[in-house]
Amino acid sequence: MAELSTRRVFRPDPRTLDRPESHHHATFSATRPSPGSVVVTVEGEVDAANSRSFAGYVERHLTGSRRLIVDLRLVDFFGAAGYAALHNINVLCQGQGTSWSLRAGRQVRRLLQICDTEHTLPLEESDSLLDRVGAGHATTV
Repeated sequence: MAELSTRRVFRPDPRTLDRPESHHHATFSATRPSPGSVVVTVEGEVDAANSRSFAGYVERHLTGSRRLIVDLRLVDFFGAAGYAALHNINVLCQGQGTSWSLRAGRQVRRLLQICDTEHTLPLEESDSLLDRVGAGHATTV
C-alpha cells in the first residue's frame, strides 16, 4: 500500500521573486545564474529575530529549482536559530529533490562545528585564505 503524506505547495507571487529583502540586520538576495538553479546570498546577522524570514525566503526561491546554493560568506553573526533554518532548508530540499550546497565563512563554520557534528548539511570546502588560516597563527602572503 502506498504511503500517504501531506506536502506543502508554495506558489509565491512572481513579482516578488529575486527581490532583495531586509529583515532585522540581514539582507537576503537571490540570483538565477542558469535555468533551474538559484543562489541565495545572505549579508549581515542571522539570529532568532530573522531566521524564519531567512528560511521562508529560501523556500520561496526553491520553486522550479533543481539546484540551490546558499551563500553565507558575508554573515557577521550566525546564531543557533540560523542553524535551525539551515536544517529546515535541508528538509525542504530533500522533500523536493533539490540538490543544494552551503557556502560559509568563519562565523557560520564555527557554529556548524558545534551543531552539525555529523555533517548532515552540504557544506562546501572553504576557498578563502582567511578560512584556511588557523586562529592565532601568523602567516605571510
